[in-house]
Amino acid sequence: MLSEEQLRKNFALRLAAYRKNAGLTQTQLAEKLNYSDKSISKWERGDGLPDFYIVLTLAELFSVSVEDLIGEGPIRRPLLTRNKAVTTLLSMGLPWLLAVVLFTLSNIFLPLLPSWKLFIYALPVTAIIAIVFTKMWWGKIPNFLAVSSLVWTVPTCLVITLSLNNIAFVYTISAVLQILIILWFLRKKQ
Repeated sequence: MLSEEQLRKNFALRLAAYRKNAGLTQTQLAEKLNYSDKSISKWERGDGLPDFYIVLTLAELFSVSVEDLIGEGPIRRPLLTRNKAVTTLLSMGLPWLLAVVLFTLSNIFLPLLPSWKLFIYALPVTAIIAIVFTKMWWGKIPNFLAVSSLVWTVPTCLVITLSLNNIAFVYTISAVLQILIILWFLRKKQ
């Protein structure tokens, strides 16, 4: 069984490592926990331990077990980050699978329809899925890119569906929306 001093030492090393692996400063981690950065610093120096609820919260935040936070042995990188990436990519692939199935069925049963448009329609659906997952897991820049892709793919679907001749007006609206989105994300950064 570990002594309290060894437990504090293990926790201090592991907390610092997992925080840095997550790309968080002590201040950012403190904000997520509603604690002060002084508390995080104290824990990382081994001068104290948080209560068990905070240890559970940290384990969940870093996608590791409580044993990974307080135990001995090598500090491992969380596998959940890879799982998040795979889940995101699989989810974004679903509209494309549906587009391929509908394209194939359309070419078999309704060969005169322009079924290639289904792939264009998959673009905004993919962007919406990407917005959801980037908001949950990936941060501001990937979320910005996902929102931006939606702003440009929806008008493309409209232009192709409605066979619009003067597309400049449609894309002008997208350009204005893109500027507003840039300003929104810059505002959120402050």
